[in-house]
Amino acid sequence: MLGPALCQAAEFSREQVVAMVGEALIQPPKLTNKDLSGLDLSGVDFKSADLFSANLEGCNLDQANLHGANLNRAQLRKATLKKANLSNASLYAVVLENADLSEANLTGSRIIGVLNGVNLSHANLAGADLGADMTNQGMAPARTEMNNAVLTGADLSGANLTHVILSYAKLQQANLRNARLQWADLSGANLNGADVAEADFRHANLDGAGLNNVRGMESAQGLKSGK
Repeated sequence: MLGPALCQAAEFSREQVVAMVGEALIQPPKLTNKDLSGLDLSGVDFKSADLFSANLEGCNLDQANLHGANLNRAQLRKATLKKANLSNASLYAVVLENADLSEANLTGSRIIGVLNGVNLSHANLAGADLGADMTNQGMAPARTEMNNAVLTGADLSGANLTHVILSYAKLQQANLRNARLQWADLSGANLNGADVAEADFRHANLDGAGLNNVRGMESAQGLKSGK
């Protein structure tokens, strides 16, 4: 079903977006369905903006403050969000293919969508919820796809990664303590040097996964057998 007509990117400059955000004094700025693709919005404080279904493809959002923002159904292909603050943000049905979120803060955020090829190296996803939506199976995507994602050194402690597709993901030196990875697809993933203490891997697919020098295996559930 077609949504509302999108605005043309040429109608907005960085200054205009900053002005729109600044004019919102009580309620969060409303930028739903806006086409902001390709803009340099680095460092902008979005004040928990409503960016539902916004087109942010190719945007520079490095160090932007998107704490508590509504990014449901947003398009962020090839966007750069290095060191951006996305804590407690909602990213349901988001598209983040090949986006760069290295060192970004996603603590407590809700993420479900297409994140194939995303760069989350050294990002903070502690307590983030990337698990499948078991209550709304009629809506796509029902689970998060992170094929070939880069999560080297990322903090995923306490994160919900149930049913997440992480095939061939790079998880070297990642912190997976207390993470939930039941039914996750980790086939071909590289977990060398990761900390998996108290993590739950029951029913996960670990075919061909690299598990050299993994720490905390003795307290992890289901890791050795992958079942």
